[in-house]
Amino acid sequence: MPFPYSTAALLLLLFHPSVPTPAQPAMASWDMSGAPRFTVTEDSADESREVPISPHRTLTLLFNMPVRSGGVVVEARERFLQVSLSEDGRMLNLLPSDELKTGQRLRLTVRFADGATPTSADFTLVVSPRAEAQVEVYREPRPCDSYRQQAEEVEAKHQQCQTQLARERAQRDAPRGVIGLLVLRQMGEEGIRSKVITEEVAPRPEEAFRVEHAVSYRATSGEEEAKVTRLAVELTLWNEGAEPWTPTHAQLVGEGVRWDLEIWAPGPLGPGGKDRVLVEVERPGREAPGTYVLKLWDAGMTRTVTLSGVTFP
Repeated sequence: MPFPYSTAALLLLLFHPSVPTPAQPAMASWDMSGAPRFTVTEDSADESREVPISPHRTLTLLFNMPVRSGGVVVEARERFLQVSLSEDGRMLNLLPSDELKTGQRLRLTVRFADGATPTSADFTLVVSPRAEAQVEVYREPRPCDSYRQQAEEVEAKHQQCQTQLARERAQRDAPRGVIGLLVLRQMGEEGIRSKVITEEVAPRPEEAFRVEHAVSYRATSGEEEAKVTRLAVELTLWNEGAEPWTPTHAQLVGEGVRWDLEIWAPGPLGPGGKDRVLVEVERPGREAPGTYVLKLWDAGMTRTVTLSGVTFP
């Protein structure tokens, strides 16, 4: 029996080589699925992210970075019918049992496979009648520049410790005074140069301190191929706050550098009083001239003095 015209026309459209077949619907992309999404960065790695779950309803977590095999830790594991991680580490399925009661909160920790920072992420599973079926977890690894900066800071710290150790060993048998400085090669023919910088430096307006006098010092010594430069700042500070303050830590920050300083203060700086504070750092080579920021703070980091415009002769 011949096909009806409408049926024949339909078959012709489907099988004729010049007519394109209907395109298959595209799969939803990673960031267009509509599922809740958590972004995990180095700064937010310790945050606990709440995800609602319900008994006998599977929760699927999708990761843009693979989770390590064996890197899933879920509290009350025995109360889950399924905790399974896919072979590629990018999908985690959780199936809670009816042993979990509404309002319970359980901790879930996943550890990523590549070891980059952040290495893990924490979640709080909250038992609720209204649960999510799927959650996306997007981890932003720490950028390479951050690793490079950290490595440079560690290397600078190492050099500083080596210099400090060598100096302390030498100082045990060295004489005191100017002779001691010469013996330890902490002062050469150039001597110690000084510069009054009182007019150039000032604390931030919100900091309850005032600089009455400030002098910076530079001394370069050592053999030509192994020069060492010592930088120091002498301050006379007024404490205009209502509490005594004792500086215990100091840093000198310049373009691309951050140095921890030795600090000396005769004692607590009382309210309405003034006293001397001296800081110093030793660096290999001849430090290039530039403008620095000097930061001083107490043991509890409750009060800080930040002085910009610090220069050296």
